[in-house]
Amino acid sequence: MRVEKTVRVKAPANKVWDAFYDWGGVWRFQPWVLRSPILGSTTQGVGASRRCEFVDKTSIVETITRIEEGRIIEMSLTETPKPMKGGKAVIILTPRDSSTDVTVSMDVALGLGPLNPIMGNLMMKPMMKTRISKMLESLEYHLQTGGKIDSKGVKQSKQKLKPAMAA
Repeated sequence: MRVEKTVRVKAPANKVWDAFYDWGGVWRFQPWVLRSPILGSTTQGVGASRRCEFVDKTSIVETITRIEEGRIIEMSLTETPKPMKGGKAVIILTPRDSSTDVTVSMDVALGLGPLNPIMGNLMMKPMMKTRISKMLESLEYHLQTGGKIDSKGVKQSKQKLKPAMAA
């Protein structure tokens, strides 16, 4: 299943890049991520891995597989929650004056057998597109204020923003 969404973020491309390239810091703006610890000794660039721990107690491992500095980050998605069975995601930044078009595309394998096309197109795709939009809305808010919009849509100030402690 392929999902792609482009959103214009009101921030310069270098600031958007810095937020995405802070590999262990995605929790700062991703609404559903509580923590995003780095796995292993590689903290940046190709081979860097993180575990995104979500509010619903699931997690996913994301590993950078390709980078075009300031423009593209491609990652593999492993150890995914059901019904996902892995995949890849690509983030592409396109500068537009003082804003940036951010395209997030995901190719995800589902483990639903013959229900893959039905569940994927009717339920998963719309939900994933909405989540991408909300993540980029929270990213924009983060870049403007230092805060985050949480998974319930509540704006959190920079002062209240800290990663969840390990359980």
